[in-house]
Amino acid sequence: MTTTLKPGQLTFIAAKNQSPQPPPALLPREKFNDLLHDLEPVSLLLVHAPAGYGKTTTVADRLQALEATTAWYRLETGDNDPARFAGYLANALEMAVPGSCSATLRKLQGEGYDDLEEFLTDLLAELQLDEAPLYLVLDDYHVIDSPEIHNALRFLLRHQPACLTLVLNTRTIPPIGVAQLRMQGRMSEITSRDLAFGADEAQHYFDSRLPFEISRESIERAVRRVEGWVSALQLLSASAMTSVEFNDFVDQLEFGNQHIFDYFDELVGHGLTEQQRKFLLRTSILDRFNARMVMRVMDDSDGQALLSSLLAMGLFITPVDNSALWFRYHPLFSVYLRHLLSCTTEENRHRLHQRACDAWLELDHAEEAARHAIEADDAERITRVLTQHGRKFFTEGQFILLQRCLDALPQDIIARDPTLTLLRAWVAQGQYQFDDVENWLSAAESRLETSMTEDTQRAVYGEFSAIRAQVAMNYGDGERALALAREAIDQEARYLPTSRVAAASVIGEALFVQGELEEALARMQETEHLARAHQAHQNVIWALCQQSEISVAMGLLQKAYNIQERGFQYAEENNLNHLPILEFLFRIRSQIMWEWHHLENAERCALQGIEILEAQGERWHVQSYTSLAKVAHARGRQSLCADYIAKIQKMLASGDYHLDWVANAHATMLAYWDAVKDYEAIQRWLTIAPPVNPDSATNHFNQCNGRNRARAYMSLGLHSKAQPLLSGLQAVAERVGLKTDLNRNHIALALLYWDTDDRENALRHMVVALQLASTTGAVGSFLRMGKVLIVILKALINDDAIDGMELQRAERLIQLAQQQRDFSRAIRISLDEAIIQDIIDRPDVPELIRTSPLTRREWQILSLIHAGLSNDQIAEHLKVASTTVKTHIRSLYQKQNISHRSEAIELAKDLLSKIQGE
Repeated sequence: MTTTLKPGQLTFIAAKNQSPQPPPALLPREKFNDLLHDLEPVSLLLVHAPAGYGKTTTVADRLQALEATTAWYRLETGDNDPARFAGYLANALEMAVPGSCSATLRKLQGEGYDDLEEFLTDLLAELQLDEAPLYLVLDDYHVIDSPEIHNALRFLLRHQPACLTLVLNTRTIPPIGVAQLRMQGRMSEITSRDLAFGADEAQHYFDSRLPFEISRESIERAVRRVEGWVSALQLLSASAMTSVEFNDFVDQLEFGNQHIFDYFDELVGHGLTEQQRKFLLRTSILDRFNARMVMRVMDDSDGQALLSSLLAMGLFITPVDNSALWFRYHPLFSVYLRHLLSCTTEENRHRLHQRACDAWLELDHAEEAARHAIEADDAERITRVLTQHGRKFFTEGQFILLQRCLDALPQDIIARDPTLTLLRAWVAQGQYQFDDVENWLSAAESRLETSMTEDTQRAVYGEFSAIRAQVAMNYGDGERALALAREAIDQEARYLPTSRVAAASVIGEALFVQGELEEALARMQETEHLARAHQAHQNVIWALCQQSEISVAMGLLQKAYNIQERGFQYAEENNLNHLPILEFLFRIRSQIMWEWHHLENAERCALQGIEILEAQGERWHVQSYTSLAKVAHARGRQSLCADYIAKIQKMLASGDYHLDWVANAHATMLAYWDAVKDYEAIQRWLTIAPPVNPDSATNHFNQCNGRNRARAYMSLGLHSKAQPLLSGLQAVAERVGLKTDLNRNHIALALLYWDTDDRENALRHMVVALQLASTTGAVGSFLRMGKVLIVILKALINDDAIDGMELQRAERLIQLAQQQRDFSRAIRISLDEAIIQDIIDRPDVPELIRTSPLTRREWQILSLIHAGLSNDQIAEHLKVASTTVKTHIRSLYQKQNISHRSEAIELAKDLLSKIQGE
């Protein structure tokens, strides 16, 4: 027999049998510890993922962290030689456990072996291992294509000792009997899904690598775009010098990145056959595919073989689910392939999309079919998809998809079909294109009048009235909306079964806006039941969201929370987690979480809302960004709050939004500007702010809009303008039962009267606000006042003005306010005599404060010196002459034996921190 493993002295490159050194700023990945440390007795640990997922780094780092005995063999193409493979394999084991296979290694060099199986027989016989685990790592195993080596590993896996675990780091599934090992439970796997960075890991990674702060929203968006691919995140961290550049980089990934394209060019290289190249280009148009879909789009009968050949190459093709029958490309690889497709004239892209559309229709996957019909610019196929599935798209809230379909159709096709007209009008309404709604309806009416019976016309006009009612509602014309909705609800819905549901919803919404809360809630409950009967998922969740908002307005935040739970449960039961309407549910949940000061939950809900609407475009993120800005403000994270405020301003400037969205966003912007003392921004806002009429503020968004103007006046010291406005809002909120707004108005009035030194009225309003909070659970609205809240609440406690639940709530609010981080060190408060006495009575207060007590005015000036105000600014703030301020400062300095302003600042810092509990 010919000796395959010929004798001879072997020279080993030490690095090939050494565990690689960790890269700088390595992120420890403790989540793999349990897998490696508590590994069940398995023969193989298969670590397989495309390039750049950190297979080698992760395995090396974790084995080292666990102090595991490891034999390491870094493979390259030349290791397909059986003799070289055998030598390095034996050397790896000998280095890990000296003396474990020295005789086998000497025989290999002296006599040689007939084949690898004979070599492994001697090696396994010689291995004298104790019970301590030993890991044999074959790194980059995908470079091995030798059948003899593959067969040798099969032999090794059949006969290896229990304490030995073979670890393969590879881009591909090796042909060594993996399927059988998996079925026998003798194998564990780590895949790209496991190796990909999650948001928490990416957060830690960027925190250690970047010199600037990145918002959680930006990090999660980056992770979604690259699906946690470690190499892409490394490129991002190396390329972005500022948070703006970071976000720009992430946004551009949707269209491609030359550095990533170069990487894929090198990866794919020249190793593809022409047929494989065509496969990649043609299937790049698909979001997911299986063998059958490949055959249809490729127009090739050998789709399974082609798919298998590419899977074996370790490219960025991943299973969609556990069935391993459906696959998709990594999103960045998909962008790369579509870029290549756009650069070639060989392929007829329209024809590819037509084939894909037909194939998806055969499988009854209407959404995918619609997308390909749009890409093919095929009016006939789009019409066919909408005729069969347009109503379903609408009831599920797929408005962006509907818009893209309808935008691609000639107006004449839409105008002669009542269903298409209704869909087109509803889509325009959803995009706030209210004038377009009437144009589409009028065009259809003039076209249909000559071709329909009188009975059919009544039915069509009834359904048209439903959407006209919604438009009237959006224009703020509640009376017209009610009239049209009642007209629509009395007609049969022949073309869009949910038209009557929509009309019922408008009635409830109109009553809500007019302040008829009880009746509005009952109507929305009826709408929910009607929608459930039609299985109109979009309308069911919408009705639940409206019920939740009405409950919030009534001050029943726990009830609102419970209604939201029903919405989430309905979505779960009906597999609706992809529907855009869920963003509404997450948004109002985020608002409640903020009000209850559950900031982490508030942030999580806002981030989930953004993720749901990511494909819809950033303009729909206004409310979620508003929630994130409020959370950042509450946490004292000024730069992040500023970033969110800038995004909100940009979106408000470039689009039309309902007053509800605008008022909520403006409230957050004003709170930020007030905190950073940007009074010029507040003054500019007043020149463009929406008009306010307290008498018509019968709903939460008009109340919020009015309160915004009052707070702007208060920030600018124009309390005489703010007071009648707040009092007017308060009267209406009291009359119609807007308990949450009532609560917030009392808080605003308490602050207004405190700022104007009307202690009695300030404390009176704060007491009522605390009483209302026993029902609403309000916390965030109180904390938005800042540190002055501590002073007012301590004044109430010192006066024995509250007890019971109000006292408990006040004490908790003080504790939370003390923990809040301000945007600056300024503590801009009007000190109360009771609070001053509270400070003086503390045992750790300097004796000079007791023996030479400051007047109330001197205390105020001391706090303003600490805030960084100049003498002139203090005079302006207190509305007194500069000479008066200087007189008070001289007296203050003399009493406390102070000679410099810096000493006054240090004294103020010490004393005022005692108010805050710092």
